[in-house]
Amino acid sequence: MTVVPEKIKETSKKFWGHNPAGWTFGDGHQKGSKEFFDAVLDKRYTYECDWLDEIVQFKRLKNKKVLEIGFGGGYDAYLFCKNGAEYTGVDITAENKILAEQHLQYYDFKPSFLTMDAEKITWENEFDYIYSFGVLHHTPNMQQALNNCYKALKKEGEAQIIVYYKYSIFYMLSVVLNEWILRGGFRKRSLKEQRSLIEYTQSTEKPLVNVYSKKQLHKMLKNAGFKIIKTDIRKLVHEDLPGIRFIGRLRKYMPQTILNKLSKYFGWYLSVRAIKE
Repeated sequence: MTVVPEKIKETSKKFWGHNPAGWTFGDGHQKGSKEFFDAVLDKRYTYECDWLDEIVQFKRLKNKKVLEIGFGGGYDAYLFCKNGAEYTGVDITAENKILAEQHLQYYDFKPSFLTMDAEKITWENEFDYIYSFGVLHHTPNMQQALNNCYKALKKEGEAQIIVYYKYSIFYMLSVVLNEWILRGGFRKRSLKEQRSLIEYTQSTEKPLVNVYSKKQLHKMLKNAGFKIIKTDIRKLVHEDLPGIRFIGRLRKYMPQTILNKLSKYFGWYLSVRAIKE
């Protein structure tokens, strides 16, 4: 049965409305509190995404007009604001606007957060840089969102899109091989349904989760009019390794330095920077 795009978006709103991405790093603190936000920031930028500044280079965006698509709890918005960007963020989930504003006010930042669908933004020639991390693989028409990004950028403006990587160790071995095949997930659900279980909040909804190859993401960006300037693959931590018998027992002993090297080829996140010529 085909699910209509608006139904998919309503599911996403309900799912992420319960908890923003990264909420499990909150160490039991009250959502919206400074302690919660600080705990998530610390785990995010010292462990899970300690590579992010390397590929984004937040300092270079000082005084630049930045648009973030899918700001969630405001974690990366914090870094943009801290580094002096003129920041605007859009997110389809209304609860995220309230939460992100609450988080950023602890640091006296007052960025512009808007509740908006990425497939429906209408800016033209407005921003120097557009950023989306871990968001657009949840939208039913990613091509439309990328087309809108192209229009919203100034000439020579840059977009950085980060999505789930199809050929990552996490997806190929942990999700497909271990969970779907070896543990018999294929008997109960489609692979698309299996992907929806990757995400976790306290909601019972099952969001759309897509994965992309470099070729697929490059093609969509080029179709929107972009020129590709840089592609990176990152993020492989112990929890991403499959729990298959001996691998499951040994994964905690795998040095993170080795995982970091592997992550550049088989990491969970695919990042592409592209320019509007």
